[in-house]
Amino acid sequence: MLTFSGRVVAYFLMEKIGRKYTFMGSIGIGCICMFVSIYENSISRKIMYCIGKAVTGSLWAVIYLYSSEMYPTKIRNLGSGIGSAAARVAALIAPFIGDWLEVSPVVPYILVGILAMICCGVFMFVPETSGKDMPQTLEDFELLFEDGKERDEEKI
Repeated sequence: MLTFSGRVVAYFLMEKIGRKYTFMGSIGIGCICMFVSIYENSISRKIMYCIGKAVTGSLWAVIYLYSSEMYPTKIRNLGSGIGSAAARVAALIAPFIGDWLEVSPVVPYILVGILAMICCGVFMFVPETSGKDMPQTLEDFELLFEDGKERDEEKI
């Protein structure tokens, strides 16, 4: 139920503020949940887990839509497939993060939180695809990045 509600919220946010900012906001909230979960208060930890589960649902909705819109037609399946494969590798590695609990009870939370911050930082350089035509060629793909730079320069 939490995953579904996260996806519904993500749908409306993607239409309102775009895919990029929906993703960055969701991963930012997830990062905050990870750092708040460090504290031993079991009630706040359960609340953060519930929020984190909803945010995870929204992240999956955004990333699948975003990856299919970003890649040019000729490599769209390849790009989406590589993204899915990377997610599966991360899912294989995730259970081993729990082994870090033996080192310290806060290390897994800090590790995942730092990875989320890095992901959010990298995503700042990815262009927005909302309201744009899907790229058909590699040249169209390159224009996505150039359009973002021009808009950022106009704001300054």
